[in-house]
Amino acid sequence: MTDGDRQPEDAFGILSHELRLSVLEALEAEFEAGSFAADPIPFSELADRVGADDSGNFNYHLNTLRDGGFVERVGDGYRIRQAGVRIVRAIRAGNVVDEGSPDPVDVEESCPYCDGPVELATEDDWLFVRCRACPGAFAQEPHLPEGTIAGFEITPASLRNRSPAERFRMAFALGLQAHRLFAAGICPDCGGTTTVHTLERCADHTADESGVCDACGRTVGEFFAVSCNRCGRSLMSFPAIVVATDPGVVAAMYARGLDVTDRTWRALAWPPDWPCRQVDTEPATLEYAIAVPVGADLRVRIDEELSVTVLE
Repeated sequence: MTDGDRQPEDAFGILSHELRLSVLEALEAEFEAGSFAADPIPFSELADRVGADDSGNFNYHLNTLRDGGFVERVGDGYRIRQAGVRIVRAIRAGNVVDEGSPDPVDVEESCPYCDGPVELATEDDWLFVRCRACPGAFAQEPHLPEGTIAGFEITPASLRNRSPAERFRMAFALGLQAHRLFAAGICPDCGGTTTVHTLERCADHTADESGVCDACGRTVGEFFAVSCNRCGRSLMSFPAIVVATDPGVVAAMYARGLDVTDRTWRALAWPPDWPCRQVDTEPATLEYAIAVPVGADLRVRIDEELSVTVLE
């Protein structure tokens, strides 16, 4: 069975036995820094490491892992394949182990929408940046915690041994990476291809006293949603953030006297307030006008593939 042929139910069936997981952990432990593959372990030594005393039964489990594409035979030993490595590292990171959610903690930042107090909260392997005084950026999403400014997919391991300030910086770095990869059509989780489902601008965007627009139900007028065609990982965000973090745009702004290389977390939490117009609907294309110290406004377009173009 090849990796492409393996179905999810096959993989879960193969990994449902405790001994097989122990084998993968023992083989993965042979990885050393600076190496591309783990060293193989002889059959008898591997059996000793995992406490297998029945060679016939142990051989059956090894063959099951080999057939599933998690382990390969190398000479007189066995070596873990990358499919097995990903399983072990997912378990180690806590992706498939419920370790509970830490209580919300205050951070020394203010809400970019109302200057109110901000806290970090984790729920179901998400880290949410929340304002405790306003609706935040996603008022239209009833399933998100109230006041959500930004949300980042995390693992329990990413929270360990980090202070609230360090978690804040970690979330910003992960969010920046996710935006850039999705904009390039690459899933941050599995590397699969992606599809942009929505790229839109509210033509009648007017915020009420709470900061929410009656027409679109959002606090921000432009919005996009993209997801992976393979694993389903998704991102809901604002096109101005993709534009603001695009390396070509950053370089163009710098050349025009606007240095944004020292960005803070707000680059991912609060889209720049640039004038925006809908250039086209088929395909959807938006254009931003960025005020710069030198010369005329910098005009930048983003299309429904999240491709960014700096106009001359």
